[in-house]
Amino acid sequence: MTKHDIEMRPYGPTAGRDHVSGISQRPKTLTVDLHNHVRTPAADDLVKPHLPKDFHPSVGVASELTKQVNKKQFEDREVPFTDINVRLDQMDKSLLDVSALSCSPQQFYYMVDKNLCAESSEIINDNIASTVKIHPKRLTGLGTVPLQDTDLALKELDRCVNELGFRGIQIGARVGKDELSAERLEPFWKRCEELDILIFIHPSSFYSDRFGEHYMLNIIGNPLDTTVAIHYLIFDGVMERYPNIKFYLSHGGAFPASYAARMDHAYGARIDCRQKIFKKPTTYLKKFYFDTLVFSIDQLEFLIKKYGADHIAIGTDYPADMAEHDPVEHVYQIESISEEEREKICGLNALRLLNLSEDDFR
Repeated sequence: MTKHDIEMRPYGPTAGRDHVSGISQRPKTLTVDLHNHVRTPAADDLVKPHLPKDFHPSVGVASELTKQVNKKQFEDREVPFTDINVRLDQMDKSLLDVSALSCSPQQFYYMVDKNLCAESSEIINDNIASTVKIHPKRLTGLGTVPLQDTDLALKELDRCVNELGFRGIQIGARVGKDELSAERLEPFWKRCEELDILIFIHPSSFYSDRFGEHYMLNIIGNPLDTTVAIHYLIFDGVMERYPNIKFYLSHGGAFPASYAARMDHAYGARIDCRQKIFKKPTTYLKKFYFDTLVFSIDQLEFLIKKYGADHIAIGTDYPADMAEHDPVEHVYQIESISEEEREKICGLNALRLLNLSEDDFR
């Protein structure tokens, strides 16, 4: 066995921090994972024959080794992505009582015909709803919508909420060439605010030929994709116009969460950075909610201190290779917070954002 073999832990405890020995502490209250993914094979079967040849630019960018690892990961994770019993077993090991299922980001399918995407969204949402129905005490659902067409997205949004009972949706960090602040999406954000649902933003990567090596397409590209989305939502005034909208950000809020003052500096220094907003950008950034997926103790502690325990909620990214398998342990490794704050981060914040309570899962 080589040194590299010994250090490999692709689907287990993160190398981003040291871990406790034995079983971690956990709160007496419910624990909830807001960031995890399930794949619906029937949607893939429907859409794949119609995908454009270059639908995922990273295919031409990634190194050969990265392509090989990605292929093996896809094979390794097929069962965890689709088998609910494997998922429930992992939830138990991770000390998670409830998971909010959302589709694999590869199944947004914003690049195909709008009607085809609408059909695939229905298939995915029906699959999530039926899975939740079988395990209502362990699962809840986040829907997906054909966001490349606002009217179709609104239609599926209403179906998700009014027929399927979802309390939130997951969307990509961009929709083709459209940013999330595109004018055509104004009715969509208005409806999301009216319905008081949670909107989980997940990236699909920010492609660059500079990111081909060392899995930078994910390590840098994914948080960069979310970073750009956050800036547009703030600077184009979406957060100003919809003050009660609830956005939950993957990967610890990406890069702005740790470098927010640069936005404020630009706001003060340049007129082109304050055309649609009337307060410092960080005023709006603090309205977002952040997942815990930052791996290290000091970074999670920073997020809690900077944005408040009320704005942080567990997210694991299960079952990907970049997932966090010990999310409750991670929260309990932060010694500077109270037990009340741990309870909020581990589950109570998620329930509040979804307009649910512990009684809904008893």
